[in-house]
Amino acid sequence: MTLPFRRATVRSRRSARALCALVLCLLAACAGVGERRGEAGDAPMPPLEVLMGDWYVAARVPWFGERGRVASGLRLATDEGGRIVIGRSWRDGFSEPVEYDRSTARREGGSGRFWSLRAWGVLPARLRVLEAAEDGSWLLLDSPGRRDQAWILTRAQVVGDEAYLELERRIGRHGVNTDKLRRVPQVPEQEGRLGFEPAAIRTPGR
Repeated sequence: MTLPFRRATVRSRRSARALCALVLCLLAACAGVGERRGEAGDAPMPPLEVLMGDWYVAARVPWFGERGRVASGLRLATDEGGRIVIGRSWRDGFSEPVEYDRSTARREGGSGRFWSLRAWGVLPARLRVLEAAEDGSWLLLDSPGRRDQAWILTRAQVVGDEAYLELERRIGRHGVNTDKLRRVPQVPEQEGRLGFEPAAIRTPGR
């Protein structure tokens, strides 16, 4: 299933809210960039091409700018300059329109495990690849120095409970507080289930 990345109409109030949240979060990330939460270097770094393509956000430690988003996805691609283009899509509820944004990151160091980016070309942030499957079926990310930013990404839209628990154990070994992890509803049937983050706008009747 291809993630919907077509341009969606976004109401001005949502744009302002998302912008304010992202500004505050990224400024906080800059302040904590020197902290270390876990050592990702023990896990082998796969070739960059294995990480490209469409991903579903199976779970995350939700910071306030992401809370309540459902059907969250990422698309990773490289541009002609070798930079990583990060496209994000989400809904505030399954009955709501798709929204999206995009940023561009550069790899740091020889391993390429750390990615630095500037949202809207201004605000600095960093991502770190903690671990990835050799076959590219899942990917674990965090933001160095931030105790409230981590993501479990999968190629499969729906992840079974057993497979999810294994990924949760893996990201926990990198120092992520798994007590704060919340699964992200990707299909309406997951809305309201135990362990899944509530949608910002609930589907009527759920």
